[in-house]
Amino acid sequence: MRERSVKITILKTVYAILVFVLALFVISKLSNGDNADMTAKMPSATLPIVTLINGDQEVNPMHGYLSDVDVNYQRGAVFPIGQDRTLSYKINTFGETVWDISFEVRTIDGKGLVENTAITDYVESSDAITGTIQIKDLITPGNEYVLVFIMETNSGKAKYYTRFVWTEDDSRYNLDEELSFVLGFSKATFNKTEAKEYSKYLESNSEGDNTTFSNVNIHSSFNQVTWGDLNITKHTAPDVYVTDLHGQTGSFELQYRVTLKDSSVTKTYNVCEYFRVRFTSDRIYLLNYERTMDYIFDSGSYSIGSNTINLGISDPDIELVESSSGTAFAFVSQNRLYSFNHAENKLAYLFGFYDTDNDDIRTRWNRHVIKILNVDEAGNVKFAVAGYMNRGLHEGRVGIAVYDYNASLNAVEEEAFIESTRSAEILTSYIDELAYVSNSNIFYCMLDQNIYEIDLIDKEAKSVVDDIGAGQYKISDSKRVIAWQSSDLKSLHVMNLNTRAVSEIEAEKGDFIILLGFMGEDLIYGVVHSDDVLSDQMGNPIYAMYSLRIVDVEGNVLENYSPDGIYITGITINDNQLKISRVVKNEEGTEYESTYDDQIMNTLEVHGGSNVVTVASVDVFEKIVQITTKNEIKTKQLRVLTPYQTLFEGDRNVVVDIERNPDSNPFYYVYDLDGDVRVYSDPSSAVLDAYNAPGVVMGDNNRYVWVKGNLSRSNQIMAITRNAESYDNMTSNSSVAVCLDLILQFNGTNRDVEGMLESGAGAMNILQSSLAEAKVLDLDKCPLSAMLYYVNQDIPVMALLNNGDAMLILGFNELNTVLLDPKTGQVYKCGMNDSEELFENNGNHFITYITED
Repeated sequence: MRERSVKITILKTVYAILVFVLALFVISKLSNGDNADMTAKMPSATLPIVTLINGDQEVNPMHGYLSDVDVNYQRGAVFPIGQDRTLSYKINTFGETVWDISFEVRTIDGKGLVENTAITDYVESSDAITGTIQIKDLITPGNEYVLVFIMETNSGKAKYYTRFVWTEDDSRYNLDEELSFVLGFSKATFNKTEAKEYSKYLESNSEGDNTTFSNVNIHSSFNQVTWGDLNITKHTAPDVYVTDLHGQTGSFELQYRVTLKDSSVTKTYNVCEYFRVRFTSDRIYLLNYERTMDYIFDSGSYSIGSNTINLGISDPDIELVESSSGTAFAFVSQNRLYSFNHAENKLAYLFGFYDTDNDDIRTRWNRHVIKILNVDEAGNVKFAVAGYMNRGLHEGRVGIAVYDYNASLNAVEEEAFIESTRSAEILTSYIDELAYVSNSNIFYCMLDQNIYEIDLIDKEAKSVVDDIGAGQYKISDSKRVIAWQSSDLKSLHVMNLNTRAVSEIEAEKGDFIILLGFMGEDLIYGVVHSDDVLSDQMGNPIYAMYSLRIVDVEGNVLENYSPDGIYITGITINDNQLKISRVVKNEEGTEYESTYDDQIMNTLEVHGGSNVVTVASVDVFEKIVQITTKNEIKTKQLRVLTPYQTLFEGDRNVVVDIERNPDSNPFYYVYDLDGDVRVYSDPSSAVLDAYNAPGVVMGDNNRYVWVKGNLSRSNQIMAITRNAESYDNMTSNSSVAVCLDLILQFNGTNRDVEGMLESGAGAMNILQSSLAEAKVLDLDKCPLSAMLYYVNQDIPVMALLNNGDAMLILGFNELNTVLLDPKTGQVYKCGMNDSEELFENNGNHFITYITED
């Protein structure tokens, strides 16, 4: 019995030792980042790519969606079809199987299904399917539609979206000629002899920065556009996107890679080129050209120095976040996230859709952003990935994934996924605006101009502030504090996202309070006496502030700027300098007149961090970007890690309910040449932004609100011109009433405009209440040249003058505008420069509209 007991004791001891050794082995494996049972590599991409065929050129690569998307906000590329309404396509399957292929044609807002047709006639090979489809004769020439390819895949039903327009003739908006020019220009930049043919299209001047290859444009020198003395040994064929196309203008994006040889080392760069061209019967005009070049960071020894991490030719505006002491930091380079830990001499590649084993058009697509949320002293990193998910658990979906990197386990774990039906571009614009995680593990983000909090532990979401984007709001530099003002302008609300505490700053009796912004973490606002509120020519109130105040996060007043007899109308914040725009009242006290600006300097030193992004000049490479580190990097002992992702049962999906009525609360979306999107709640700011970008403005229904350029040589709204010439009592009625009456008659409506004005109705209200099928636009402060877009569409533009009178803009040619002046009863031509000066001197107050059908 005793012998048996001894044996049992020995067995227990051996078992305990085996368990202990096994535990040490597992922990060791996890600590070194090896693949254990609880972690795995991110799965490879599985979805096919669909392209359209233009001659022998593939264009407009489409990426598959496995979840529902709101077509209203799915802009994508565009393709023209000719008279026979046919287009050719290619499905690159990458060896995967697809079946049940079909296509849909929908109205541009996605609400109307025009056609739903199965595709059965195609040619299939081991890695591709090609064919041609014909759209039914159910579409209207000149209108844009959405084409949706649908197919079953091993990952589920995938949908692919693009826009198309039926041009009715085979010119197809001159796509062939414009595309040939764009591709020829791009190719010629690699050969200085061939490029001389295209040098005449450049506008080289002092606006071009010839000190860096990271950003080249039409104003750069010929040498800069043709890559200077860089030793480019290879460049790939570009992925071609037709981002916008109209009768006169087209916009294009090319994405490719170049390989440079630097001594004995080769380096690879991502390159994006953006073109906007205009086609005429005489020639093609290059209206805009931009090119970006960014190094694909390689963790090899040649990129890591004793106290620098070399990012080569890159945009210096990279995201870098460090721990409080600077011992650990994380940075994003070309949509890939890295972390570095000084204490442990470790560099880790935390996240990216493309890598050595997964590098094709599916993984390289750049419709997502990575936001670093927090880095602690142990090197743990919390971050968010927002936009289109190229591969992995959420492949083919749009949303926000929040991740946590555990440095001790060397593993990345997903904490939450918030799926969105909006486009990837719109979603990334919101995340650029606000993405923050609190100490209590609450993630804050902006979605459709509302602010939400997502509990990363309980996986629950709720709205914090509704419709903040429709009003005035500001966010501090750290994203930790947000402020918004009440609709009656009687108070400000300030929320500390770390503590979730909300405070209120109230205006004194008889005053209004105006939110102006943040300087660092200090809040800036102004106060206005109600008696000092006057109206501009559009009827909009002018809130002239008698005092400007700066308060810290505790509410202590740091500055109270109150100039005697001078009022503040706005501020511009530039680092630690506050520029103040000011006005004075005229002698009658009825209007404000501009006076000289003033400024306030912030004397507090801004801490730039221990690890900083710097720019260095390097001969042939001109300027390179590098991270200068706090401590020395021991390059020979450097450990480079690639964490796996933690596996988990179930899902981490968080549902966020977003409701907004676009009729009562419309948004306007500005699309740049590079596809970036900015969202505005007022059309004037959107049009002004797109005018300067340049770009286009879209509404909630995915229809154009404004387009840069694309004007005919001339146009005149003859129906209004003829009506004006026969208008009775034009000079006896008020000029505002005459203009409004002519606009309404042009749209088939008759109203007692004079009586409505006398009863207190404003011009905007009269038009909006009378034009039920239109969206009336207040385009205050936009330039005259931007207004010609509407006149080109046979839409009149009403201009209000400082003296209370109004005029109509009815036409234009290359030299003149055609104006109606009710005071004189004349329709006349006015020189373009004189017209611009006339309206600019009167404040550029414009009202027009767009049809909603």
